[in-house]
Amino acid sequence: MVHRLRRYIVLLVAVMVLGTVGYHALEGAPLWDAFYMTVITLTTVGFHEVFPLSTRGQVFTVLLLAGGFGVILVTATELARGIVEGELRGLLGQTRRSRMLDKLSGHEIVCGWGRMGQAVVDELRRARREVVTVEKHPDKLQQLDAAGLLYVAGDATEEAVLRRAGVERARGLVACLNDDAHNVYTVLTARSLNPALFIVARASEPGAEARLLRAGADRVMNPYRLGGTRLAHMLAKPGVVDFLDVSLRAEGGEQLVLEQLAVAPTGPLAGRSLAEVDVRRRFRVAVVSLQRGATLIPNPDPQMRLEAGDLLVVLGTRGDLDAFERGAAGQA
Repeated sequence: MVHRLRRYIVLLVAVMVLGTVGYHALEGAPLWDAFYMTVITLTTVGFHEVFPLSTRGQVFTVLLLAGGFGVILVTATELARGIVEGELRGLLGQTRRSRMLDKLSGHEIVCGWGRMGQAVVDELRRARREVVTVEKHPDKLQQLDAAGLLYVAGDATEEAVLRRAGVERARGLVACLNDDAHNVYTVLTARSLNPALFIVARASEPGAEARLLRAGADRVMNPYRLGGTRLAHMLAKPGVVDFLDVSLRAEGGEQLVLEQLAVAPTGPLAGRSLAEVDVRRRFRVAVVSLQRGATLIPNPDPQMRLEAGDLLVVLGTRGDLDAFERGAAGQA
């Protein structure tokens, strides 16, 4: 559509130039008068002639009007159609997004689609999570729309915007806006709307981590401190960093993957020890750590009995982990 419209505009400009040059050559009119005569002829406004027309000028006017007026109509029609189609496409897209948002449950919300927000969305999608992005800047909204990503346009600190993103049905939220104050407001609002929501927030300034935790964030990450720590680990322990990168980002095959699994109250794991479940032999996976509440237990004792709500960090291939997850749900 843009290509066609550009072509018609070029054609219209060519007609205007032709009319101006024609009146100037045929009637000897000054260029401005010739241009003005062309405009009032093509737009049919009904003003009288700027200068007397000879027979040749009258014939030229008839031909100019017959051809030029058609070009104007086609250009105007194409422009109007582009506007209507754009508005209709936007309305249909908004309706489709609203229907999809209404159906979501257990999804993740990412507030802010800057460089960090984009990385978060990419990683969550790679992990096959359903993601909704909250963004207010028009240029970034256009990028989200072009990428086919689900989003809500608006300020993430506002309650109505978070409700549109389905915060009451969401599993988790990442607050990675550009400044700490907005992240604090976002965390406060999200926590008040969904007390069970798992919230991760970005902190940039000293002291912001404590404020975000008090506001209700479950985890707070300072990208500068984390980046510095990672650089130091890459220098001192490159093998460990490489292993963690591969295990956290592996998609499948025979590569080892780190995953987490919550012990369900009604599943076959609750009330039994790791030795009784025989995790290593049956599923060929290793339980690296166990988190119970705020307590993290690395390399848990095989005789330790699992409780509902325990969070297991498990290492294995993607196929073995999927089998273990099915077994933990009582499907194997």
